[in-house]
Amino acid sequence: MITETELVTLEQNSNRQLELSSQLAAELQTAKEQLKASDQELTEAKLQKELLQKQLTELEALSKNQENLQKEILKSLPPSAPGVLREVGLKIDVDRYVIGASYGVSRRIGENYIGLRGEYDWKDDKAGMWLTYAY
Repeated sequence: MITETELVTLEQNSNRQLELSSQLAAELQTAKEQLKASDQELTEAKLQKELLQKQLTELEALSKNQENLQKEILKSLPPSAPGVLREVGLKIDVDRYVIGASYGVSRRIGENYIGLRGEYDWKDDKAGMWLTYAY
């Protein structure tokens, strides 16, 4: 046998537990919906990652092709340096000003130049020849 006060307290506790149970059920439903939305976002993010990875791979391949094409084009272009270089020079003495002159011609062979230069010194009345190599 229970008293009326105990019965009222029991009903109140039961009602409180029902309310808490309803709240927990609602929170559980909200958590399930959030989990479902998170799973969808994760799936979309994975698809986006795969798409971006594929695009990156394609762009890397395109970049490599462009680089190879540039190298081929550069190989096919004529060299920008002239085939023949000419030089004219003056020999200068501090006291007597110009005391000689020179003239030279260099020809490109590969990437370097080989040349010949002749010079004349008025002061000493001597001529000279130089073999030159420029790189």
